[in-house]
Amino acid sequence: MVLDNVFLTGGSGTLGAELRVQSYKFGIKFVAPSSQECDITDLESVYKNLIRFEGDLVLHAAAITDVKKIQQAPIPAMDVNVVGTINLIKSCQQLNKKLVFISTDYVFDGHKGNYTVEDPINPLSKYAKTKGAAELLVRTIDNSLVIRTSFFGHDFPYEKAAVDQWSSKDYVDIIAPLILKELKLKNTGIVHIGTARASTYEKAARRKPQVEGVYLQDIGFEIPRDISLKVAMP
Repeated sequence: MVLDNVFLTGGSGTLGAELRVQSYKFGIKFVAPSSQECDITDLESVYKNLIRFEGDLVLHAAAITDVKKIQQAPIPAMDVNVVGTINLIKSCQQLNKKLVFISTDYVFDGHKGNYTVEDPINPLSKYAKTKGAAELLVRTIDNSLVIRTSFFGHDFPYEKAAVDQWSSKDYVDIIAPLILKELKLKNTGIVHIGTARASTYEKAARRKPQVEGVYLQDIGFEIPRDISLKVAMP
């Protein structure tokens, strides 16, 4: 089988690692340098890596995602999530490569849910604003795809889960193959990837039956209430 070469940033992260594990089932071979080998905050480093890459598709999954930490100290996330994305945009444009950007459901404010790709974004947290800024920049180039999605690891990471927050988020081993399938379609524009709308508690209980249900007012910081996405069901 001839494999499609895809350059991957964030290959050691939760999503990147799962994409690499499942990639061969979809006829994809990832080139995934470490952050030391390809520092996305350094334009020269990005360009040198991409000019050596024998392929025309770049999947940008690298990001700083700790919402609480970014709220206190946003500059590192700006460097990685925004400046890093700009460097990839510039290099992909110069080298005629398509850029696929992993965005987030947090670009929406959560006031209505069931968001379509045409709905305007309104990010609330500083993390979401860095991703929203990067997404808008990616959308300025024609040969690009923005994938809005969200995922847990293989297990639910907390002891408590909100019963009154809804999303299309799912576990990474469920989301990763949906992304790989999308890469094969060679679409441009914006797509939403996720599963059926459900509460965070419902999703958590699937893999952690002992999880405790709580309400958003008890969590201690503001997060969007309903960031479910209108998705094509897998």
